[in-house]
Formats: sequence, structure tokens, C-alpha cells
Amino acid sequence: MVRISKYTFIFVILFSITPLYSQLAGFAGVFTRMGFGARGISMGNAMSSVTSGDVVGYYNPALSSFQNEHLINVGYSFLSFDRGLNFLSYTKNFKLPNQPDEGGAGITFSVINSGVTNIDGRDPDGFQTEEYYTSENQFTFAPAIQVSPRVSIGVAFKFYWSRLFEGVTATSLGFDGGVLFKASDRLNLALTVKDINSKYEWKTNDLYGQYGNTTLDKFPRLHTLGVSYLLPNNLGLVSADYEVSNKKSQILRMGYEITPMKDISFRAGFDRFDLTSSDKFGNSNVMFGIGYQKEVKNYVIGLNYSFVMEAYSNKPFQTLTAVFKIK
Repeated sequence: MVRISKYTFIFVILFSITPLYSQLAGFAGVFTRMGFGARGISMGNAMSSVTSGDVVGYYNPALSSFQNEHLINVGYSFLSFDRGLNFLSYTKNFKLPNQPDEGGAGITFSVINSGVTNIDGRDPDGFQTEEYYTSENQFTFAPAIQVSPRVSIGVAFKFYWSRLFEGVTATSLGFDGGVLFKASDRLNLALTVKDINSKYEWKTNDLYGQYGNTTLDKFPRLHTLGVSYLLPNNLGLVSADYEVSNKKSQILRMGYEITPMKDISFRAGFDRFDLTSSDKFGNSNVMFGIGYQKEVKNYVIGLNYSFVMEAYSNKPFQTLTAVFKIK
């Protein structure tokens, strides 16, 4: 449980978070950079070019046009330090009026909810007052269209609503853009830019009166180059993402998935390998996962699990995602 004085709560949250020059953990919107769902997380979040299996527009809005079934993901994460992280998404491709047979379009609706609970409030004398919490939420609408059989483009509209303290909230509208190029039946390439215009603007005048002010926290703008390849002879899928930001970070991610038997998949990957850091392995995460899906008439139900051993935490970051597909 985190203990903190009521009168220093806002100050600590807003001003004690200093940028880690080679990392993005100290910047706004960190909950949006932890991944989406157990499948993506267990593959190191190297998913910007992956069109096989279940896909969502979180990693690249251009991916939505490749999801054939109605796909619903519901995810819950187990995190240390009283943190919470939850996911919900719906993805489906479709045909636009008068669109050629070889074309297609798609859409993703998604929600990410995060926060910290059990923050122990204290007055200046150290007596307990009440428990506080924070809440951050992202609501995404991501349409995509295939401009040719091999090229898909997409854009994501992301609305943020966050609560830092009673009476201290922030809203914002950000954008993502993405392109997916199918170089062959096995090789995919992707380009994305994320968090254009995403920011928090915290106003504490109502809370502190004349001592309040306005604090602007901009999200890092992320640019990603992704590649994925379906190995021959059913040996699995490999993927990699190279991400740079306007905060001078350079992150490498890699993932692998194999389905050695019907309905069961095994996954592994690593994330946050920072090429600009002197300790390239110090902040990186290694992850593993497993997935199971079963077809029942016109439905598919499944469960995905991911395990991540976070840096600087003695407890794992685990995620369960329920999968529902309607054909």
C-alpha cells in the first residue's frame, strides 16, 4: 500500500516523475505502451505487422481489415504495486459498397483501463485520512481499408479520460496512423506512427486556489517499423518491431508463436530492449505465453495467458484474455 499525504499527493504525481533519458517510463501514457491482450504481450508486443491469427488495431490500425471473424477480446492483468490494467476490444473486416472483390476494410473498437488503488492518504500529522486512487482510460476507434490486395492503411482516433485526484481530470484526443504491406504470402512489413497530439493537461486551480497551476504532459510520439514472417513447414511465426520516439529512445521487440498441435499455441518474446541505453538489458522484459481455442459450431472460444517478469519488480505481470469469435 502506498502512503502519501493528501496535501502532497498532486505534487508528487505531477513533479516527481522525471524522464529516463533512454526509456519512456517517465512520460505520460505509460499504460498505453504495456501492450494489449495476452497474445500480443507474450510475443513481446512485436505485433505491428502480424496479420495471422487474432488481430486488433491497437498495434497498427491497418491490421483491422485482416480479421475475418467477429473478434471480441476481454482481458485482465495481475500487476504489482496495486496497479490495474484491463482490456476490451471488438474487431471485424467487411466490404465497402462498390469495393472490388480483392479489397476490404475493417474496424477496431477498443478500451484500455488502468490505474493505481489503495493509495493511503495521510494528513500533515501522519494520521490516516482516506484511500485514494488514480484512473486512466483510452477509448479507440480504428478503421482500416485495403487499397490493394497487398496494402492496407488505417487510422486510429484515441480519446483519453484520466482522473488523478478528486476534481483533477484530463481529456485528450490523439491519433495513430499505420500501413501494412504484404510483400508475399509469408512476409509482412509495417510502418506506424502513434500518439500524435496525445497529451494530458492537468489543472489544479480548483484544488489549490491561487497556488494551483496548469501542467502539460505530452505523450511520446512513436514511430515503428515492423516485420513478420510465417516460417515454412508449420514452424511458427516470427516478428520484430523497431521503435524510435521523439524522446530519443530506440526500442527493439521480438516475438515467436508456434502451434504444434490443434487449438494450442505457445509464445515467447522480449520487449524494451533499448539500443540507446548503456544497460541495454536492464530495462528489458522477457515474456512467455500459451493460448487455447476451441471451435463450437459457428463460434470459437479461447483463453490466452501471458507471463512477464518486469524489471524492478519481484512479482510477475500476468494477463488473461478471453477470446470470443463469431464466424
